[in-house]
Amino acid sequence: MKKHNQPHLSEKEIKALAQSTIENFVNSCHCKNKDDIYIALSFLIDAGLNAGETVKYGKMAVVQ
Repeated sequence: MKKHNQPHLSEKEIKALAQSTIENFVNSCHCKNKDDIYIALSFLIDAGLNAGETVKYGKMAVVQ
């Protein structure tokens, strides 16, 4: 990973960034109803879990 000369974000800034990222993701999926939103979010959660596994272990693993 590259190190940046920028300071770390605060917890409040990270939460705000996460919220706006989720909103942008759901809007980009063109969800028509709550079911569409749940499906989109389930894919986002799965991608996040896979990314976490990659960071933690250096490789991807199936998490279920």
